[in-house]
Amino acid sequence: MNDSQPITSRSQRSDHDHTLRLVPAIAHGTVIDHLPTDVTLTVAQLIADHNDEVLIGVNFQSRHLGRKGVIKITGRELSSTDLSRLALVAPDATMAIIRDYTVVRKGPLPIPEHIVNIARCPNPNCVTNHEPCATAFRVEQDHPIVARCQYCERSFLGQELLIP
Repeated sequence: MNDSQPITSRSQRSDHDHTLRLVPAIAHGTVIDHLPTDVTLTVAQLIADHNDEVLIGVNFQSRHLGRKGVIKITGRELSSTDLSRLALVAPDATMAIIRDYTVVRKGPLPIPEHIVNIARCPNPNCVTNHEPCATAFRVEQDHPIVARCQYCERSFLGQELLIP
């Protein structure tokens, strides 16, 4: 039996103070919220380790997005590399770090200034696709993310970068 506390939706409360429990709370870990529904499963694959306990919710109602996705990873705080990968795919998502059922940090995803060895250049003629070298991009714009390859000097949207 899971001893986690439930999260309830404010919109689901009734006059009788009965609540519909949508998603269980986690004791320790990371919550990624406000994901576009079409990238929720992609994000889960990018950041979840095969040993992680992961809860994925898709198509929850959202005032800002209409519909959104949520991912909860129990027992692990995401690394800066994981957050950079996530920012490339869903730059407007938010994250929360949970410790002892308490949110200790919450906010927008940090957009990195440099992306090193996280994504491959989509330019098939770029030297990084033919020679063994580290990939490196400089972020030129945050919303939407635009990154310039330091080798071929072409700019790409964050979603265009190839994330292994």
